[in-house]
Amino acid sequence: MSIKQKKVPFVAVLHAYQPPTQEANILDRIVKKCYLPVAQALQNNPDLKITLNINASLTEMLEDDYLIVIEKYAELARNGQIEFLDSGAYHPILPLISQREARKQITMNKKINSRIFGSIWKPEGFWPPELAVSETVATLVESLGYRHMIVPEIAISSNSPFPTPLLTRLPIHPSAPNLFLINRNRDVSNNISFRRYATIQNALEHFIQLTTVQPEGVLVYAADLETFGEHHRQYEKFLIQLLQLTDSRTISDLTNLPSQPIVEFRSSSWSTSEEDLYRDIPFPLWAYPGNSIHELLNFHSDLLSETLEFLLFKKDETEYEVKMALQAVAKAQHSCQTWWASTKDHFSKELIQKGFDAQRSALDLTLMAIGSESEHTIPKGVSDRISRRLQRYLSRIR
Repeated sequence: MSIKQKKVPFVAVLHAYQPPTQEANILDRIVKKCYLPVAQALQNNPDLKITLNINASLTEMLEDDYLIVIEKYAELARNGQIEFLDSGAYHPILPLISQREARKQITMNKKINSRIFGSIWKPEGFWPPELAVSETVATLVESLGYRHMIVPEIAISSNSPFPTPLLTRLPIHPSAPNLFLINRNRDVSNNISFRRYATIQNALEHFIQLTTVQPEGVLVYAADLETFGEHHRQYEKFLIQLLQLTDSRTISDLTNLPSQPIVEFRSSSWSTSEEDLYRDIPFPLWAYPGNSIHELLNFHSDLLSETLEFLLFKKDETEYEVKMALQAVAKAQHSCQTWWASTKDHFSKELIQKGFDAQRSALDLTLMAIGSESEHTIPKGVSDRISRRLQRYLSRIR
């Protein structure tokens, strides 16, 4: 079959995020190498479409110094080239934080992005950070009114016939019966993201091969937006070629597909393997048993959550000090500090410490908001001990 004879229906779902601790020079580089070139390439090709999630963590930084990025993506959305997805504001691993915090992260994201983007920000779908999902997360996302959520293949792969190379039916689970679970094609997504296709022709030949197995359906690709220009220099040209040579669509185009009930929805992420699930490790890059730094960071995260819960039990969240504590805790619960401790290939003592320091500062603000009504020596003392132990662990690593 000739490539020219077949345009594969193709949905590109892209995720843009930078942690609240990101350095200004790095953000500047990513804006110039990725965000602006991708936006300009789409403007130059008005028939092409993508689906995009931008976490509020990033949009707040762009609003300060790079309003041109916001304006370009807003204009693309007004022209029907971009469909937005909501998320957690500061990129937490939603299954690993409290339900109250998860709900707050999602509502914060919607509020901040609605203020920055204006009326064009009206997403019907949801992107869970790192595609980290669970039944509880699905229930929460549905309760907040979203119609569909991007999920990793492995979350639904124990249900026949899922996952299929191209989507022809949308799985739904009893935990969220009104929420379509839209899984990305893991092989295709990783092949594009890690630049495994030697040429654009190799990619298209693979896509067409998938259609010979499944003539009807839509191919869903999902990855970081930063893949195009930041992770791989000038790779936005490859993205545009893909969109030009396929039938580019947005996620909402999928919701007309029939649904199919599934029995099992497994807690997992886009980095989770079958071996991880066999060993009961659903979120290996953020909570790996035996990873001492993960255990310390997650224990401190739990301490922060419990202290915040006590504050909200004592005081109304409309009070100024409480609002400041809520925002500080939300920012400090971003996923990066544990990710930087997950493998030797990208281990960073500096960024682990930076994330932990943000949590310590958030804990101080939370205790200050609680005020003199309660003794603070226990949470403060626990935090101090965790800090000393983390320092010892990091000092042993070269």
